[in-house]
Amino acid sequence: MPHRHHAAHGDWPVKPTLPLFPRHEGVGRVEALGAGVTTLEPGDRVALPWLAHACGRCRYCVGGHETYCQSPQYMGYTMNGGYAEYAVGYASHVVRVPEAVSSLDAAPLTCAGVTTYAALKAVAPQPTESVMVVGIGGLGHLGLQYASVFGCRTIAVDVHDDKLSLAQELGATTS
Repeated sequence: MPHRHHAAHGDWPVKPTLPLFPRHEGVGRVEALGAGVTTLEPGDRVALPWLAHACGRCRYCVGGHETYCQSPQYMGYTMNGGYAEYAVGYASHVVRVPEAVSSLDAAPLTCAGVTTYAALKAVAPQPTESVMVVGIGGLGHLGLQYASVFGCRTIAVDVHDDKLSLAQELGATTS
């Protein structure tokens, strides 16, 4: 069951704010700015991440582990998300999207992309080391690409030939 269904049904320990307009990974244009925002302009194209806001002050945020923030806001879960006619995003957490990048390509980077990047950042692979990615799906293909950018040799493991073909196109050794 997709996570949006779990959110809507309150299946997780932290309950959503209701009524709920779900959706993170939305891409749109800035319509208006809140007081004091100087990093964005109306008309800027931005993406809405799952982690809509982290406090920046708790020990987790200060230590570089914002995903464990003690007072987070989640897009489409604790605050309205991208399925609303208008969504509110924090200037500190929305991501600018260049015009040349399609919404379809940009949107997943603010969740799946951040997830795989965070995993690699935590492991801190060094150039010339090997990184094995098991499962070349929505996150795995991004993990392969990021590991390549880190300078690593990538090894892909999957049970589906089409996924292994994609991994090879991305430069991975497959098994």
